Amino acid sequence: MAKYKIYFGTYSKGEGNGIFSGEFDGDSGEIRVTDTLDIENPGYLRLCGNVLYGVSETGDGSLFSVDISNPGKMRVTAMQPTHGKLPCHLCVIDNFAFAANYSEGSLSIFAVDGAGGISPSYRSIHHFGKGPNPGRQNEAHVHFADMTPDGKFLAVCDLGLDKVFLYPYCPDSGLSTNAKVIECPPGSGPRHLTFSADGEYLYILTELSSTVLVYKTGDFERLQVCDTLPSEFTGQSTCAAIHISPDGKLLGASNRGHDSIAVFEIQDNGMLRFSRHITGCTEPRDFAFSPDGNWLLAGNQNDDSVAVFDTLKFEQKTIIKMPQPVCIAFGETL
Repeated sequence: MAKYKIYFGTYSKGEGNGIFSGEFDGDSGEIRVTDTLDIENPGYLRLCGNVLYGVSETGDGSLFSVDISNPGKMRVTAMQPTHGKLPCHLCVIDNFAFAANYSEGSLSIFAVDGAGGISPSYRSIHHFGKGPNPGRQNEAHVHFADMTPDGKFLAVCDLGLDKVFLYPYCPDSGLSTNAKVIECPPGSGPRHLTFSADGEYLYILTELSSTVLVYKTGDFERLQVCDTLPSEFTGQSTCAAIHISPDGKLLGASNRGHDSIAVFEIQDNGMLRFSRHITGCTEPRDFAFSPDGNWLLAGNQNDDSVAVFDTLKFEQKTIIKMPQPVCIAFGETL
């Protein structure tokens, strides 16, 4: 079986903390950490060749790049302020990088050179307004940014406004602000999203209402609302991450509070059918399917650990200690 490079973002700082990198064994499911890099709260990571981009999720946040070409010796290539508070997500495409500033309700735009160079942010797009939840939606909260499968739009989730903005994108000129808007149910708090393998269906994860919203792309008609929590659960819980397995057949959504990952089967018509809850997690902020699809890794933020489950029976196989893991990114096959 193959081995893969793997990277973890954590809510930590100091010698031996920050970003963790290493190897994942596709046979045993074991993780071997080989290097760390001291960056404060690297909350989200993106791989682009030999460059690892990330955001430092702090009050005066930043976008950074890391050279990962030399195994075991990661080094910071560039770092630029986002001019926004608590950047929590990013997208890198062509010669642009987009950082989502949660507390600022804004999207910061940078020029990048493909080799790790980052120019100062030259533009930002701000959202304004509020939603019906006074505790969480008193203002805009941009939480996610990624390209649509056809490369024509940058999809941006705003948890505070209950909206997903689709900003037209062109590789030559960047973003247009003439966005299409997908309205989500009031108070639902759209946090992250993903698309089906064929790009025909959109799945939006709502943090506050703990649901997955299914839309048909094109007209973006809402087809389905799926609960991520069991009907008998009465405690407090919020959703965090949504991912689709490499074969396109399974969709997972993590629950913090219920401490589980809800697994759905993706039907031929794009609709979801609930399969099971993976338990044994403690506030799973992020999770990832291995590239071969045989494993699921859960970053347990409040348990300082990463748990590894097989995807045959979703039984926990291994676990590794790590301070507040909040992002998991698989790299190349070794």
